[in-house]
Amino acid sequence: MENNNAHIVNGVDECPEDDLVFEDDEHKENRWESLNKLRKARQLCDQILVIGAHEVPVHRAVLATASGFLFDLFLKLEEEGPAPQNSMCTCKLKDIDYDSFIYLLDYAYTSRLEVPGEHVRSVYRAAIQLKIPDAARACSKFLAANMSSANCIGVRQFAEEAELKQTADEYIQNNITEVTASKNFYGLPRVPVVIIGADPELVESSDDRHMFSLVLSWAKENIDQEKPRLEYLTEQTNILCLNADNTLTDTKNISDDRRKDDLVRDYTQKTKNRKMCGIPQNLIPSKETGKKLQISPGGTVVRKFSINPDGLIAEKEWTTIATYQLKDKTYMAITMLNGTLATISIHYRTGKSNSGSGSDEPDSPDSVTPKLPFMPDSLFERHASLTPLANMSSARCGFGLGVVGDKIIACGGYDRGECLLSVEAYDIKTNKWTPLPDMPDPRGRFSMEQINGVLYAIGGSDGHGCQTKIHCFDVATQKWKTLCSTSNARVSQGVIAMNDTLYLVGGCMGQKSLANFLVFTPATQEWASLPPMNTPRYQAGVCQHEGELYAIGGTDGWNCLNSVEIFNFKTMTWRNGPKLNVSRRGAGCESLNGKIYIVGGSDGTQSLKSTEVFVTEKDAWIMGPGLSVPRANIAVVIYTNRVFAVGGFSGRTFLDTTEYLNPDNNEWCSYLSVEDSGMTQKCIDRGQMSSIAQVNQENGHASENSNTS
Repeated sequence: MENNNAHIVNGVDECPEDDLVFEDDEHKENRWESLNKLRKARQLCDQILVIGAHEVPVHRAVLATASGFLFDLFLKLEEEGPAPQNSMCTCKLKDIDYDSFIYLLDYAYTSRLEVPGEHVRSVYRAAIQLKIPDAARACSKFLAANMSSANCIGVRQFAEEAELKQTADEYIQNNITEVTASKNFYGLPRVPVVIIGADPELVESSDDRHMFSLVLSWAKENIDQEKPRLEYLTEQTNILCLNADNTLTDTKNISDDRRKDDLVRDYTQKTKNRKMCGIPQNLIPSKETGKKLQISPGGTVVRKFSINPDGLIAEKEWTTIATYQLKDKTYMAITMLNGTLATISIHYRTGKSNSGSGSDEPDSPDSVTPKLPFMPDSLFERHASLTPLANMSSARCGFGLGVVGDKIIACGGYDRGECLLSVEAYDIKTNKWTPLPDMPDPRGRFSMEQINGVLYAIGGSDGHGCQTKIHCFDVATQKWKTLCSTSNARVSQGVIAMNDTLYLVGGCMGQKSLANFLVFTPATQEWASLPPMNTPRYQAGVCQHEGELYAIGGTDGWNCLNSVEIFNFKTMTWRNGPKLNVSRRGAGCESLNGKIYIVGGSDGTQSLKSTEVFVTEKDAWIMGPGLSVPRANIAVVIYTNRVFAVGGFSGRTFLDTTEYLNPDNNEWCSYLSVEDSGMTQKCIDRGQMSSIAQVNQENGHASENSNTS
C-alpha cells in the first residue's frame, strides 16, 4: 500500500517538514467535568477534608491549583511522607463554613462560581481564608455593587481587600443617617468618652475625625495585650483629659487639682482596681495564629498542619470609618478597634477659662457627667490648636523645598523608588497644599534654593541617570524654564543662596564622593570653582550661618560622618568645626535666631528623630527636642519664624507629613498654632479682653492698661 505522507530516500524515511497541531475545543470542559464526576463519586480521590460534621473527598492536585492555603497544606503533608498503603489522609479544616466551602469547591472543579446573594459574604470570607483570590475578588465586586444600609456594617466587618474597605467606608459616611438607623448598627459595641480640658474655641475649630484618631491612639497605647477586653471600655463613660500637647490622658492617672473634682474622683474610684482593655475575649488571637488543621478522629492517618508555623500575629485594624455630629459638643464615630467594629461617642466638657463659675450645661449622651467646677487650661496657655498640619498630596523623600513669599513649595523627590515631577505649595493661612505646574522632568536627590522669587533645581537623578540641566521656576509667572547645564552631573549635593548667587557643596558622581565647591551665578549663567572641602561628602546638611557656609555630617560613601567644615568667604578657606554628637546623613539643616538646627537624617543603620542645635556662644552642638517620627532625607526650611521639617523616610514608610519646631517653647508640633488657626482673632472679635491680655503677655506686649483697653 502506498504511503502518501512519507517516502524512502536511500533507505531512510523522510519526515514531513510541518508539525502536527490538533486542538480539541471540548477537551478542557470535558476533562474538568470528568474530574468533578470522579470527585462526586469518591473515585480516585487522594484526600479527605473534614469540615464540621462533613467529610469531603477531593483530589489534591485540583484544589492545590485553586487554593494557596490548601497548596501549602498539601505540600506540608508531602514533606511529612505519604500516607500508609490502603489509607487516605484525613484533615480537619477549622473555622471554615461548610456551605461556603462547597460553593468554592464547585468553583475549583468547574471554574464557575454561583452563589445566592445571601451567602456571598460568607463565601467571600472563606475565599480569603483559603486564599482563592479570583473568587474573593468576584465576591468583593458583588458586595461593593450591592451595598446597602442594611448590609454595609457586616460587609465592613469582614472586608479584607483595600478596595472593598474603601467602598464600604464611603458608603457608610455618605449614608450615615440610614446606617445608624439599621439594626446592625445598634448591635455594635459602644465606647462612651467625655473629654475635659478643651476650650470652646478649640472644639469649634477642631476636626472631629482627628479627635477620634486621638481617642484610638489612647486606647491602642493603653490596651492590655495580655488580657484584652472591650467590655471595660463599653460599660462606663471614659473620662479623658486633653493635654496641651494634644494627647489624651485618662483622668484616673492625673495627679493635679483636677483630681479634686467629684466627676474625676468618682471615675477614679470606679477604675481603681481594673485594667485597661481592648477587644472581646472571643476575638483574642490564639498563640497559634492562622488556620489550625487537625486530624479527624475517624481518620487513618493523624497529621497536623499550621498555615502560620512561626506564630506571627497580623496587626489588627485601628481606624475611623465615619463620623457625624449628634448635637452640640457631642460626636459619634464608627470605628475599627483592633479589628472589631465598634462605635465611639465623644462629648466635650468645655468651660469658661478662669471664670471660676463652672462649665457649660452638661449634655453628655449618657447624662452621667456632672458640672465641673473649673477648667484648668486656658486657650492661650496652649501653643497648638486641634487642627493637624495638612499632609502633602504625595509622600516625598530627597526632594526640593523652598519658601517664596508666604508659601512653602515642594518639588519632585521620590516615593518608593519612583522619581516625582509634581509640585505643590503650602499656605499656613488656609492650611492647604495646592498643586503647581509640574517640573519639566522627574527629579529626586537634588537641592533647591530661591533667589528673588525664582526657585532653582540643581542636580539629582530622574531614576535612570543624573540630571545635568538646571530648571528654574518663576513663582510669579508659574512657569518653568531650563538654564545651562552643570559641567558634571551629581546627586545629593548641598546648595545655599547668598547675594543672588548659588553655592554647591559636595555630592557624588556614581560611586565617587566629591569635595568640590562650585559657585553659579544665574544672571550670567556662569560657573566658577572655589577651594574644595577637606573631606569629600554628600547628603550633608548645608546652611549659611553668620556669613559663613557650614557643611555638616553627610557620608563619604563608606562612613556616616559627624564632622563639620566651615567656609569663610573673607579668607576663602575651610576650617573644621565642632563635631556632631551623632553621625548623620540626609538630615535637614537651617539657621534661625543665631542657632543652627540639624534635624533627623540617618546614622547609616536607621532613620533618626533627634535634633542637634549649634550655639555660637558655646561653640558646641547640644541635643535638642526629638521629632515626632524619624525622618531621613527630609527637607527643612524656615517658615513663619519656625523650623519646618517636611516629608522624608521613617525607616518603614515614606512620609507626607509636616511638623515644626517653635524656638519659643523648644518643641516639635504637628498642629496649627493657636495664632495660625485664627482662634486669637475670634477671641478678640468676641471681646474676651482677659484672653487678649494673656495673648499680649505671651508676646511680650502687655501693658498696665491691657486689661481695660
